[in-house]
Amino acid sequence: MAKSGKKTIIHYLPVYGCIATGIIYAAIGVIAILSFLKLRHGGADEASMMAILAKYLAGKIVIWIILLGTLCYIVWRFYETVTDPYDYGKNWKGIVKRGGIALSTIADILIVFAAVRVLLGSGNIQSDGQPKEERAMVQKLLSGPGPWPVITIGLIYLLTALVQLWYGVTRGYRERVNIDRFSAFFRYTVHALAWAGYAGRGIILGITGFFFVKAGITENARHVVNTDKAFDFIGDNIGHVYFIIVAVATICYGLFMFAQGVAYDTDKD
Repeated sequence: MAKSGKKTIIHYLPVYGCIATGIIYAAIGVIAILSFLKLRHGGADEASMMAILAKYLAGKIVIWIILLGTLCYIVWRFYETVTDPYDYGKNWKGIVKRGGIALSTIADILIVFAAVRVLLGSGNIQSDGQPKEERAMVQKLLSGPGPWPVITIGLIYLLTALVQLWYGVTRGYRERVNIDRFSAFFRYTVHALAWAGYAGRGIILGITGFFFVKAGITENARHVVNTDKAFDFIGDNIGHVYFIIVAVATICYGLFMFAQGVAYDTDKD
């Protein structure tokens, strides 16, 4: 990729995408804390959060912002996979990294799918966080192809969780942000938000993956959880303190995505 310093429209897509992702996860963390404080009943899930927003005109505008931003991010991630702006290369290590980039768009595609359904008023998305759609989907898979597709989905969640944790610990996000031009305080803040945020996302994804695997092994769709019920599992079985920690970490992930959007480096220059 040419490094002339001129940016085309494709270079602004991840900036918009980061902002949209930041809105989603900051809101999910806030809703989780509100649920813990008994100020609302559930809804700390990507699809449920949009179902809550859809009740208001301003909320529908936010959903459109999220939808368009997430689409921008998906386009950028595929562009990144094909053009390799970070010079991963064509050896096996580079191919694995670029494949991982493409795989990471699955979550974004699901968010877009949920946003479209909410705006169209279709589906059975619950604003209280109940995973009815997810369980219905898994029940169809169990009744048709069998348990292995469900187990595979769970394993993908678990693998993604490990990648998130590793990404945060090793600061793998550094190649995508140019924070050296910012103050030391900003740099330290970005690293702290990233560490907490990736840990929080990894934990939630790991719990979700575990229960998908359990649902496949036991052939019981009732074991399936979404983000909201993963939070509930933490609060009910591990402790309320850990619930708050993971909720705050989820907010940190959203704030990190805002910061990443500000400092995004699209061509490793």
